[in-house]
Amino acid sequence: MSFTKKDRNFRADKGNKFPLDPSADTEAAFANIIADALRRDFGSTPAHIKHIARLTGANVRTVGNWLSARNGPSGASLVVLMRHSDEVTIAVLKLSARFSLWRAMSETKSRKELYRAVIEFMKYIPKP
Repeated sequence: MSFTKKDRNFRADKGNKFPLDPSADTEAAFANIIADALRRDFGSTPAHIKHIARLTGANVRTVGNWLSARNGPSGASLVVLMRHSDEVTIAVLKLSARFSLWRAMSETKSRKELYRAVIEFMKYIPKP
């Protein structure tokens, strides 16, 4: 059975083209960078996915989409992730080109680590 002349016309060759969305590339880069940061900090095993889901209150499937970079976390979930993950915080600061804040954060983190190491070392020094 063939189509009649009065059947629907497909106009793939005609008409206006849709303009490319410049934000689509930015959203994909955001999703990839956040996914990398989450994998570095939490890992991507099912137990880690459930842990991230509990932290953010998001669905396990949603967190799986974040880790596979299909999409990135939005608003409140991103803030919660930044609160619990230094890697995500650094990634967001780099994406927003806030290098001075990133340097200040890394210096503060280094000072805290040095302070902890000194306290740990002091335990092994004999007291007079």
